[in-house]
Amino acid sequence: MRHYEIVKIRRNGVVEIPTEYAYELGLLEGAYFLVEIDTDLKEVHLERIALPGKRLAEVELVVEDRPGVLAKISGLFGRHGVNILFSESEELSAIGLAGIVAVVDVSGVESLDDLRSELEALPEVKEVLLKPLD
Repeated sequence: MRHYEIVKIRRNGVVEIPTEYAYELGLLEGAYFLVEIDTDLKEVHLERIALPGKRLAEVELVVEDRPGVLAKISGLFGRHGVNILFSESEELSAIGLAGIVAVVDVSGVESLDDLRSELEALPEVKEVLLKPLD
């Protein structure tokens, strides 16, 4: 359900959301949100990614743009107990490459270095950036 509220911006850009809506949205200390900012339209969109207590990482990949590559990466994540919370992909160029950006829950992963190494070992994966989110 869509609600409309007029709110006043506080010092340093702090936005106060009415308590009843904050609760419904899961706006809790330690929660993770994706903030989508459109400077042309002067709009901001918030999407909750994870509640507090999760260990998250951002993954950026450059991969071959062909069927089955994403399935192979998802399978590797599954074997490591990684949960994909958000992902987006796009074609990068006419030379057959694609970019994938994901936010993943790595709470059950013992070693991010091992996960990175296995991603890098996939022949379809050309570049890997894996960084923990604070």
